[in-house]
Amino acid sequence: MEFLPMSRTTSGVQIESIPDGVKVVQLGGPKAQRLADLGLHRADLQFAHDALEALNTSALSKFHREALWRSAIVHFFKCFSANEARFSLAPQSVYKGEPPEALENFTYFKDLRNKHLVHDENSYARSVAGAVLNDGTKQYKVEKIVVLSMFAETLEQNEYANFKLLIEKALGWVTKQIDLLCAVLTQELEAKPYSDLLAMPAITYTAPAGSELPYTGSGEQRNRNSR
Repeated sequence: MEFLPMSRTTSGVQIESIPDGVKVVQLGGPKAQRLADLGLHRADLQFAHDALEALNTSALSKFHREALWRSAIVHFFKCFSANEARFSLAPQSVYKGEPPEALENFTYFKDLRNKHLVHDENSYARSVAGAVLNDGTKQYKVEKIVVLSMFAETLEQNEYANFKLLIEKALGWVTKQIDLLCAVLTQELEAKPYSDLLAMPAITYTAPAGSELPYTGSGEQRNRNSR
């Protein structure tokens, strides 16, 4: 992924690494919207990938390893979940041509996310109440009421490798789609007179406010940085 340093100006934004750029114009239409959505997907997939990479740091505690693992899974499946903010990736398209194990692994981790990490719908997480009884030589019989919470271990080497492969395949698919759309949009823009391009509105950014929650899926906030 290419990161382009950006700064805000009085009229919009400026890409610092493109000195010849005089204006960053905002694109509209279905292709531009799909490209913006793909950009969000790529950011989430890259975050998931970086979270897995961070797991290789030897000094991490068990808590931090579990936090990175869960965060990677949640961000990955943001891209495949139905929402109003952006279109959802289809696993059948992303993993088309891959061995059947790819979709099997996808389903496994989707169930892990839906039925364990986000919701408790199976025995991966169990909690039972109990009472600790003494040996019967005291005036009372119950030493303590306890709650025992038990969680199955899901971060193993095999699971790590399979999930990382899913992320990398999805990242490759999204990046390819971005490149194809960028080529099409470039060709369309190059066919327009320069004066028309210069007259297009500049990209602007307004920091979100808490009052904007819940997100409605409309407005300028859907327009993100491009490549």
